[in-house]
Amino acid sequence: MSGTIEAIFVAARPQQPMQLIPTAALVAGSGIRGDRNFRDGVPHDEQITLIAAEEIERFNTATRLCIGAADTRRNVVTRGVDLRALVGREFKVGVTTLFGVELCEPCATLGNSLATSNVSAAKVVETFAHRAGLRARIHVGGNIVAGERIDV
Repeated sequence: MSGTIEAIFVAARPQQPMQLIPTAALVAGSGIRGDRNFRDGVPHDEQITLIAAEEIERFNTATRLCIGAADTRRNVVTRGVDLRALVGREFKVGVTTLFGVELCEPCATLGNSLATSNVSAAKVVETFAHRAGLRARIHVGGNIVAGERIDV
């Protein structure tokens, strides 16, 4: 199974808007250089997050909202890959190697940020449950760019 990277996002600090970037430097054990979750030399499980473009589209259809990829606050938007199947598995993103740690379940913060007068925060969380992406560790670092292959 293979897919592609559609977009890459980072935010320098928590609560800052996500910024679309053309390329990202992934550092093994630390995260994406320039992202709010980057911790140099401190291994952790929030090094990189991924979400499938298909899940954003499914969410928009189910809720009749029109959220963008950056609104999910995930780092990498994929297409053509079942991210849920990558929990506990190693996979390649361009020249890098990642390990799927766990599903990135939606939280109240995401629910509140996407809620509208027509769609409650609880409905946002319910609709994204088990489909809001994947947390991964970076085992082999390198640069990734939009359009690159994801191989599993």
